[in-house]
Amino acid sequence: MARFGFSDLHSFKDYVVFAQTCAPDRFPPREGVGPEEQWTLDLAFEGLRLGLRMAVEEIGEQPTFAICRQLVAEAYTHYREGRMRDGFFKLEEMQTLLKKIPSA
Repeated sequence: MARFGFSDLHSFKDYVVFAQTCAPDRFPPREGVGPEEQWTLDLAFEGLRLGLRMAVEEIGEQPTFAICRQLVAEAYTHYREGRMRDGFFKLEEMQTLLKKIPSA
């Protein structure tokens, strides 16, 4: 989990903001990793998918998580197809939903 900088639902919520702010191609350089582990859109979305699986393990499946998985898929498609604004707002919607789930 340290690869993505989150270890629980609370820190994952911050990661969602990071991914939204930096996608698709404004990611900062990662120190201490090789070129193959620098931030890319694909790596950021791998983290989003991993974070949702981790959240389910932490607090159990929630209807919100199913919606968030769909939003991640839609945002990724939008970004890959050049619709940056649409991708940004899908992640914004996800962020809003996750804020409603209590975390430590």
